[in-house]
Amino acid sequence: MKKWLSILVLALCAAPLIAQELGMAVSHAPTLNGPPETASTVGNTPLDLSKIIAAKVNGVDITERDVQEQMVRLFPYYSIHGGKVPEQYQAEIRRKAVNQVVVDELIYEEAKRRNITVPETTMKSVIDQAKQRLKSQRAYERFAKERYGSVAEFERRIRRATLIAKFEDVEIAQKSKVSDAKLRDYYEQNKRIFKRPESVWLQTISIMIPADPSAEQKKMARKRIEELLPQAKAAKSFNEFGLLAERASEDDYRVDMGDHKWMHLVAMPEEIRKLVVTMKPGEVSDIVEVQGSLAIFRVNDRRPEKQMEFSEVRDQMRKDLEEATQKDLAARLEKELKAKANIEILQVG
Repeated sequence: MKKWLSILVLALCAAPLIAQELGMAVSHAPTLNGPPETASTVGNTPLDLSKIIAAKVNGVDITERDVQEQMVRLFPYYSIHGGKVPEQYQAEIRRKAVNQVVVDELIYEEAKRRNITVPETTMKSVIDQAKQRLKSQRAYERFAKERYGSVAEFERRIRRATLIAKFEDVEIAQKSKVSDAKLRDYYEQNKRIFKRPESVWLQTISIMIPADPSAEQKKMARKRIEELLPQAKAAKSFNEFGLLAERASEDDYRVDMGDHKWMHLVAMPEEIRKLVVTMKPGEVSDIVEVQGSLAIFRVNDRRPEKQMEFSEVRDQMRKDLEEATQKDLAARLEKELKAKANIEILQVG
């Protein structure tokens, strides 16, 4: 089964929390987790969201139901916020949701115009997997009727989503593929960006200084870090220094034994870079005031600048280049489809 079809099936019946990971097909698949058909009320009268028109695309109605479902997909923490998008995110999430359902409709219409079809064997596979996720034929029918009014409407939405996913796969995903030869050419032409900078592996112990501290607060912070310095200097290993950091440090890294892991020298604040650039592995610094704290640094190891080999960067390079191309192709497609469409966004609420 093609990757886009597997993604679609997951999107069809998965929880919103995985929506961000599933890529393009999520935006148009019907879901088990959308808002109920009557999510809002006027007084005591429930509103049927499928009857409220939020937009029109070439004469086709986009319902508030469609928009609300898309908002759920765009906001993965919907379920832990009482089944709604928090007010501070409403406007932005709604704007993105409306745009996405409009683009989905434009892609669907373009796919039909080009006579792109989805084989019945593919449709059967998608529906069969949806039934498996819903455990039984009866549960499948009950869900379809409760959420979308009928099995026929649910399966119409599945067919539509599958066609959109196929179009996106052909026009975006497949056209974004980068061959090994192109990757090699890109690597050779841009070798300088594939250098790993000089790095150090750091641990810290920090005593925080309050904002606008009094003289007494500064004195107390200095006293506490000075008491820790001899113990830090006596530490002969990562573990010994780390246990002291766990017990006494006040920065966020204390939960990881003060471990900052590998840090690039070029990315460090200047005052820290000047301190650690000459330190040897195993060496512990004196007390340094930096970024609102008094700190002690330990250098565990050093790595010189290194030109990364093609084999070391190939997979990440492919991922980055393909994602960038997909983003560009999707933006161009959206612009082209909108340029020849009649789109009307209606005010709801």
